[in-house]
Order: sequence, then C-alpha cells, then structure tokens
Amino acid sequence: MTELGKGSAAAKETRDAALPVVLIIRAKDFLDACRYIGAGVAARRALPELATMLPAAPLLLLLAANGTSQLDCVCSRIGRGPERISYGEKVVQRTYCQYIDSYPLYETCETLEPASTAVPAVARLIPRSWSRGQPPPAEGDPPPADREGKGEGCDGALAAVRRLRNTTASELTRFLESRIAADCIRACSLQGLNHTAWNVDTLTTDHLRRTVLSQLLHAVRRITKVMIISDVLTRRLPWKLRDANKTELLTEMKVYQEHASNYWREKAQLFSLGVKHISQLFVPLAFEHLDTHPNDQRLHEWIENMGRLADMLHTRLRGWVQDVQSISEQITNYKVEEDQKSPGRYIVRKPLLNHELLFHHEFYLSFLDDFSAQCEEQQPKASQMFGLADAVYSFYREHWFKQGVYYSWRIPAHISIVDEEWRLEDKSSATLSVETGCMQLLADALDHPSCPLEDLPPETIQQRERCREQLWDDVVQRSPHIPVTSYLAYTQRANVNLCLLAWMAVNSLGICQDVPFSVVQSVHDARCYFDSPDNQSCLQSNATDAICSVSRAILLLKCRDFSSSTPPELCVVRFYTNGSYTTTANATWGDTNHKWYGKPTERTLRYKDTLNSATLKYKDFKIDDLKPLEMSFIGLNIIFRILTAGVYVYLPQLRNLPGMIFLSFQITGIVQILCSEIVYRVAGVPDLSTMVLIDSALTLLSCIWLNSFCYQMYACIRHLRLPNDLLPDEARKVFCRQVLCVLITWTIVCTASIVMESTSKYFLLHSRIVYLTGISLSIIFNLVCLGLIGCMHLRTKKSMRKLSISSNTKLGSKKQLVYLSVKTVFLSGIGIIIRIAFHQVQDIAQIVYYVHIATMMQGPLLFVFFICNETALPVLKYRILACWNPEIVSLGQELCSSAERNLAKRRNERPLAAEASL
Repeated sequence: MTELGKGSAAAKETRDAALPVVLIIRAKDFLDACRYIGAGVAARRALPELATMLPAAPLLLLLAANGTSQLDCVCSRIGRGPERISYGEKVVQRTYCQYIDSYPLYETCETLEPASTAVPAVARLIPRSWSRGQPPPAEGDPPPADREGKGEGCDGALAAVRRLRNTTASELTRFLESRIAADCIRACSLQGLNHTAWNVDTLTTDHLRRTVLSQLLHAVRRITKVMIISDVLTRRLPWKLRDANKTELLTEMKVYQEHASNYWREKAQLFSLGVKHISQLFVPLAFEHLDTHPNDQRLHEWIENMGRLADMLHTRLRGWVQDVQSISEQITNYKVEEDQKSPGRYIVRKPLLNHELLFHHEFYLSFLDDFSAQCEEQQPKASQMFGLADAVYSFYREHWFKQGVYYSWRIPAHISIVDEEWRLEDKSSATLSVETGCMQLLADALDHPSCPLEDLPPETIQQRERCREQLWDDVVQRSPHIPVTSYLAYTQRANVNLCLLAWMAVNSLGICQDVPFSVVQSVHDARCYFDSPDNQSCLQSNATDAICSVSRAILLLKCRDFSSSTPPELCVVRFYTNGSYTTTANATWGDTNHKWYGKPTERTLRYKDTLNSATLKYKDFKIDDLKPLEMSFIGLNIIFRILTAGVYVYLPQLRNLPGMIFLSFQITGIVQILCSEIVYRVAGVPDLSTMVLIDSALTLLSCIWLNSFCYQMYACIRHLRLPNDLLPDEARKVFCRQVLCVLITWTIVCTASIVMESTSKYFLLHSRIVYLTGISLSIIFNLVCLGLIGCMHLRTKKSMRKLSISSNTKLGSKKQLVYLSVKTVFLSGIGIIIRIAFHQVQDIAQIVYYVHIATMMQGPLLFVFFICNETALPVLKYRILACWNPEIVSLGQELCSSAERNLAKRRNERPLAAEASL
C-alpha cells in the first residue's frame, strides 16, 4: 500500500480498506496489519477508528510506526512524576525497562589488576538504563525526545501505557516479543560504517573517530539491551500445554518449534551484527584507552597490530555466530513420541546438535597469558592489548551468548526430554600413526611460540595448511601403526595418542588459530567421521579445517584428562548503568562456570615429553654424544663393503656365478648407504618420503639378490655341481637370466608401491605393507632354500651310513661352525628381518638408533666372514704378496717340479741381467 501521509484521499482509502480486516483479527494480527498499513504520524491521524477498538491500540500503532524507540523515552519518564505508577507502567517496567542493575565482568585477576586499561574501556560498552527516573546519558545513546518527531510520540506512548489493563498488557508483551529483535536489527545495521578503514589519519582525526565510535557504541549497547529484554520476554511465554492427546501435542510442538526457531534465528542475526560492530569499534576504542605512541611510524605499527588482534577476536566470536545459526536450524528436528511405559506422558528426543553444546565454548580467552610474553619485544604494550581483547570477549560471552541458552528447556513436566542416543566412542587411549614433520611443527609451536601479531611468511602459512591436511589424512586412515621397512621410515611416522594430537592441534598456540571455534560443527564433523569413515561427504569442513573441527570435538567430549579443569584466579568488576564501576574483587566459581581452559594436565605433559624424547628428538637420528661413533661406523661400513666387493672382482676364484650375485648384493648395499647416509643426511635431498621409498626398495632388492644366491647354492648341491664347473660364457648367460628374474620381481613390487602412494595418500599403509610383505616372502624363500640344503646334507650322511662308508672327518671345526652359522644368518636375511622388527618399536627411538648404529657394522662382518676364511683369505694373501715378491709360491703351485720353478726363475733373471749390463 501507499503511505497514508500523502493526502486525505489516500488516508480515507486506506482506512476504508483496513477497517473490515481489523474487525475480524486478534490483537497480534492487528499489530501486523498496522505494520503493513503504514508508518508515521499520518498513520495515527488516519485511523482514529482503530484507536478505539482496543485500549492498547494507540500504543501499538505508535510502536508499529516508530518501533520500540518510543519505549526508550517511556522508560526514562516512568516514576519521575508525582503520580502513582500505574499497572501499565509496571508491566512495561518489568518487561522492557527492567534492565539489570549491574553488569559483571569475570576475568583473570591478571587482566583486571589495578591500572588495567581494559576496565574503563569495557565500561563504555555498558548500556545506560533509563528506568527509575535516571536521565539518559550524553554519549552513545541520544535521548528519544531529541530525535526528530519523537517528542509527540513519547507523550502519546506514555499516556497509552498508563491506560493498559491485563489483557492489553499481554498483547503488548506479545508485540514486543515479536518486534524487539527485528527493530534492533533494522536500527543497528549502520551500513555507512562498513567501509571505515582505521589508519593514522582517521584515528587521529578526533571528530571522525568519535562520531564513528559513538554510533558503534550505541549499536552494541542497544544489542545488549535487546539480548536481555528478549530473554525476559521469552521467559514470560512458556509452553502452556498441560494435558492433551498426541495430535494436539504434535500441533503445539510444531508451534513451539517454529517459535523457538524464529527466536534463535533472530539471536543469530543479532549476534552476527554485534560481532561485526565489535570488530569495527575495537581499534578506535583501544586507541582512546590504551597508551599509544605519538610517532606516526610507531602508531602505524600499533594500528596494524591492533587490526590483527581484532581479527583474532573476530575469529573467536564468529564461532558463536555459526553455532547459534546451526541451533536455529536444528530446533525443527525435535521428535515427539508417546512413552510406552507411561501412558499420557510423552518423550521429546533432541538431536545431538542442540543448544547445550554452547556450554562447551570457552568462557574466557587466554590471549594475555599465551601471547603477551613473546609479543613484548615487538609491541611494548602487548599485555594491555591482549588484556583488552580478553575482557571484551568475557563481557559479551556473559551478556550476549549466555542469554537465551535456557530457552529450549521451557517444556511442561509431563514431557520428558531425551538426548540423541549416539555417543562419541571413547578415544582417550586410542593411538594413530601421523607424520613426524607435522608433530614436530605442533611441538615447536608449543615449546617456542611465536607472536601472532607478526607477519608470518607465506611459506609458514602454507606449511601449517599442509600440516593440517596431512594430519587429517592420517586421522582418516585410522591406522594405529604404519609398518616401516627402514630406519628412515621410522623417522617419517610416529604413533601418537589421539587426545594428545587433538590438544596439540587446537591449543591456542597450535595450528588452528585462524579456524573459528564452532562447537556444533565440530560435533557434526566428529559424528560424520566416526560413523562413516568411508564416506566423508557429510563433513561440513573442508580438508584444511577438518582436523581442527574434529579434534575440538574429541578433546571436548572424550579427552577430559588431557586439559585442565582447574580455573585460574578469577576476579570480577561490576559495571553500573550510570557509567560507574566498582573495584575488582575475588569471584566465586559456580557450576556453570566450569570450562575447558586448554592448559595441559600432568598426563598431557607426560605424553608430550615422551613424544619429544622418544620420537621427535631423535627424528633425524643425530644424538650428539653418539655422533662421532655413528660417523665412524658409517665410514667403516662403506670402506669394508667396498673392500669386499673389490676382492670378489680381483680374485678369479670368486668371479663365478655365486660370486657375481654376491657382488651385486654388495653393490646394492653400498648404493643404499650412500643414498640414505650421505646424500639424504648430508645434502638433504630428496625429500623424506621419496628417500623412504628408495631405501625400502633397495632393502627389498638386497633380499632378492640373496634369494638368487641361495637358490644357486641349492641348485649346485642338488645337481652335484661346483660353481666353478660352469664355463665363463655359460656362467654369464645364467647370471643374465638371474638378473632378469631379480629385476622383474623387484620392479613389480616397487611399481605397485609407488603407484599406491602416488595415487592417494590413503594408500600409504598399503604401500608399506606391500614392501614388508615382499621382504618377508623373500626371507622365507631364503630360509626354505637353506633348509633344503640342510635336509640334503642330512639325507646324504644317512645314505653313507647305510652303505657302511665311514669317515673320521667331521662337518668342521668350531671356527668353521661359527663361520657357517654367521653366513647362514647373512644369507637368509634374518638380520634384515630383525632390524625391521626393531623399527616397528614405537616410543623407544633410542633402541632404533642403537640398532641403526649396530647395522653399520655389517660391512666389516661381511668382510671377515666371507673373505677372511680358509678359502679366500690365503689366495688373497698370496696374490697381494706376489706383487712385491714374485718368488712366493702361491696356492696351487706347491706340487710343481723344481725344474719348472728354476725355468721360471731364469726367465725372470734374464731381463734383470740385461738391465744391469745397460
């Protein structure tokens, strides 16, 4: 419709059209009709008939035209005259004008200690009450009578309030309950201030700063008033249903759910609007109350730091907004059913995501305690800045977010409320395998926290995001332990208690500082994660924030022993509506003030110390005291492996088919040591995960070479043929065939593992299992071959006894038995499987480190037991000595005749005589 103030014709037309409608509607509908008909003084003049229909009609028309601002003026005039307070004035005073007398601020005593600049700053956020004859304040809240056109309306509204009776008062209460939030949202939007950028010029311009700050303060004060008034009005509207059948109950339940949903939706809109205003006013409010530097350069830095702190505060408060929005959507999911055990009683089943989750929000921030020390060097007044942020959060947490939490409890006694049966399973003792690089990042953030006001390098931000994604991948895998095949793989993974991981991730010093703390979303994501591990489509968080969301739910609901419930020393400041406040005093803790503080318990610290000392401290396996011993063993290993390989190349007797296979095994071992100990440990390339794949692949290749060697031993004994019986060409052909078989098998296994890890990170566990399975099967094959060789030896010995063939020779001396036993261990790969078994030991990294050092003695042992024996060592000795003394008789030449030796001697002497004559 058009506005009625444009002419009498329009007014008459509107009046004639409205009268038939108003005659058949209730007061609530009448109010909606008035709101729809028009606004302003013209509406009141054009509808005199409507004003006589109900005693409250003039007041309702004024409120429909001008909003609840008319009642602000009424509150300032109630009780100021000599007249006795009427019934209507009492109703308005109890509902709209009855603000709380004082606003307490609960905070740590460190924040509120004397000389705190946070206390006078927060005092400016307190609403100014106009009830009980108090005059309106000058700052922030301009008197309604001073606004244009409001003086006449105030007089009419006061007169209408005094004429209210019982029925009309209830109609007024209904009107206020439906209009107060919407009116505040419309009046407190302040669209023109959204683009105000605070810099040196705008902050130091007094009239600009004060004008903007005054409007913002007025808006947040009004929102605070509406929060309290709305809660008072809502408590006067209980669910009136007492005895009814199921059909009536369902009907009333739908009405209740719709009403409650609207209530929470309006709360969410107010929260969102208020949080935006808090972020805007935080910098100018701090500028007027904190000690700032006149120097432009220092002031510029101060403004940047306060802007970052405002963003941090906004992130914390935004989580509240998200939760309240979610609650408004979940109200409609309440289910009603009749109690089968008690006829006439009903059960209301609440969803898991109900309003009670709001109690898990932090009662108090810990910015001052967490960041002031490390920010003092960069910002000398850091403690004041963080203290102000903590105090602002505590004030609004108490007077905004705490209001209305109990609303959904207003249900009759004959109806039972039951929570959803789903419960997060206990994960307090669960462990999972995670990347040690991410755990090192979390540990460093706790042990060496950085100032959040600093400009973080882009690579640091990217590293945190990659770490969150990697941790989420690890959590999704749900693997308590990923098998490792090398000591490098041990440094890549770490077994971590799930609760400890959650605490380290979402701690205020952790990697989740920029993720809003939404409890409802955290519980939703946790249920989705634990109920459907294979389908993550129900997660509301993205992959970067999912670890933060789920970890918060785990820590809040199932890890009570990992965060302290012992509150700090708490003090209170009471602010009064006239702008004054009392001094701080010790505060007593109530049951509702129980909170999770995020401070570590003894159990948490014990787990963390174990993690640091057992895994992260030895992540690179560089213990300072043992570093010289480690480097010496690595050098000896490389030298003796090269010597062993050189001997097999130098001696013709060892250049047979088994010798070439054993030489390949040695070369593989040398390459593995050079890659893992020299290239990676010294040069730092390639990355750890790639080096783990290379190291595991070379370990598998070494085992496959041993397979070929053991098979050749078995084939020689099976066919009664010595290794030297093969001609050189035939030996090369057989060797090429063996190499082809080895490489095909090795390539298949490595390709499968690489493809798994390249395809998806979720296949990391399967990739390591493929390597471990390949190594295990290879060692089993060696054991089978060596077992068959032993069986053939026993069978041959038994056959000789049946043929009555006896011999005084035994298997060998004790020395030969020792050599044979050690060789069997080397050739079977038992040493490799023992080393891998030690690598599976988690939380005892020292043992893994000692085993790693011990394996570096493999080179000298191979040289001793494969070269320093009665077959190879004498040949090597005579070959070396013959280089200096050709007359030395080498092995195999003892039975030659003296004539042959003399002939050889003459051939050597003739060149020497010729040289002497020259």
